[in-house]
Amino acid sequence: MKPLQQIETIALYQALSPQQLAALIRADWRCIEPGWGGEHFIYLKLCQRYAEMIARQWEVPLHGAGYVVRLVLPADVIRQYDLETVAYEEHLEYRLPVSEVAAVNRHLVGDVQPVSAFLDRQSYSIPLGSRPLASLIG
Repeated sequence: MKPLQQIETIALYQALSPQQLAALIRADWRCIEPGWGGEHFIYLKLCQRYAEMIARQWEVPLHGAGYVVRLVLPADVIRQYDLETVAYEEHLEYRLPVSEVAAVNRHLVGDVQPVSAFLDRQSYSIPLGSRPLASLIG
């Protein structure tokens, strides 16, 4: 029997609008999507708190809710993209061209996992592996 090959992976976080979350649910938690504002890049964060800050400060005021998901990619796939920082060391993020998101989706390791939800002035932490977001989507 051949030994299992282990690959190095990196956990990343993305802040989502309610529309992006709905698209992720329709894709059975296997496909991240860019926003619909004509952006040229998506930004996958290394730090969950940074993604949560974006969800609270950008998605909630714009859409009434914001969500954070955790996704895992092989390290060799994500390291092809620029790692940038915005102001602070914990604000590290990979910048992926929107045109390459579908190719990156093919490399997802497991399902995308919801980790946080922000509704107006309320916030929720979601235990890893659970899917209680249906009641929070509104």
